[in-house]
Amino acid sequence: MIALPNSPKLPISALSSSFEQVTNSYKFYWFLVILDHVRQGMGRVIAIDSLLAYMIGHSWYPLNFYRLSFGKQDQIGKLVTLIGTGSDLDANSPQHQIIEVAHQHLSQRDEIGRQIAHLADFVPYRFLRPFFAQSLRGMVDWKINRSIRQLAEASFSSPEPCLYRFVESPEWGIEIHPDWYEYLQQHLAILTDFCLWNLLNYLQKNNPNIPNIAAKLFAPTQRDLHLAREFWNLVLSRKGQINCIYSEEPLHRGAYSIDHFLPWRFVAHDSLWNLAPTSRRVNSAKSDCVPDLSYFDRFAQLQHQAIQIVLETPRKERLLEDYVLLFRIPTLEELQSMSFSTFRDKLYEVIAPQIQIAANMGFVTGWRFRS
Repeated sequence: MIALPNSPKLPISALSSSFEQVTNSYKFYWFLVILDHVRQGMGRVIAIDSLLAYMIGHSWYPLNFYRLSFGKQDQIGKLVTLIGTGSDLDANSPQHQIIEVAHQHLSQRDEIGRQIAHLADFVPYRFLRPFFAQSLRGMVDWKINRSIRQLAEASFSSPEPCLYRFVESPEWGIEIHPDWYEYLQQHLAILTDFCLWNLLNYLQKNNPNIPNIAAKLFAPTQRDLHLAREFWNLVLSRKGQINCIYSEEPLHRGAYSIDHFLPWRFVAHDSLWNLAPTSRRVNSAKSDCVPDLSYFDRFAQLQHQAIQIVLETPRKERLLEDYVLLFRIPTLEELQSMSFSTFRDKLYEVIAPQIQIAANMGFVTGWRFRS
């Protein structure tokens, strides 16, 4: 576990406690956007509407693009879905546009804006609650927010101040204590990693068996297919021609696309065992769909043939590392001696369960190419 840096004049344990026994995602995103504003040098006073809009922007991709679950009770997940259905935004929209749309709803205080603003009725207060655990013990819920505002105000002149207090000018917001602001600036990287580590654990609990969750916390990055192209160019140069597993049309070096058998949006990686060449029109038609399992034997056969070709080249160690890791085998010799039936069964054991998980997440499955 990542530990927070100590400070002789700040109650660091209270900040750590804000991330314990979390049942909703809002604490992680609230702190992450506070760190974002500090990183951007936006000062110690931050408008709450700005923080809420950034929370929507940060949570958009895990929810909309990668289709992760934030849990049945999570309010941010419901808001992101609401904004997505009530705007021109799509799963790939850039983050600044998402934040801008959330800002517009908040400034207009329309129905969506009021629902986003409702987060401010509990998020800023519940995050501070561990700083005043003793004083708030046993207090009825309807008194909590007012008491936290008063305690936070008094805390600013105490030897152990809380992270922020509430201000009404120039607009409703928070003011980070000067000592805390210095602490946040000094330890931005560690604090961000601490928050993301806790968020990752939270998402893993709510998304059991989902692959590569760590890569699904942010906007999708540019896919790196250089190794895949080197791999398939080598295969094509030795074999001369291969056929697309979906359309069966011939493919030639320099005239093909790289397809993720399990869609990239689901796996969020470019491992070679999940890739195969296709024509551009097939790749475009397949998009983020999961192919029908009737294509699996063709896919496995092509993979197995390609491996045997690459095994005869000087570049084999670098190009076949993904398969060694996938099958957990000690040497390339074991990969070389693996029969097609064994290879096919091992690959099926990896891919078949993930197809069911993808279906449960809402990905289109059973896709077949229609010429």
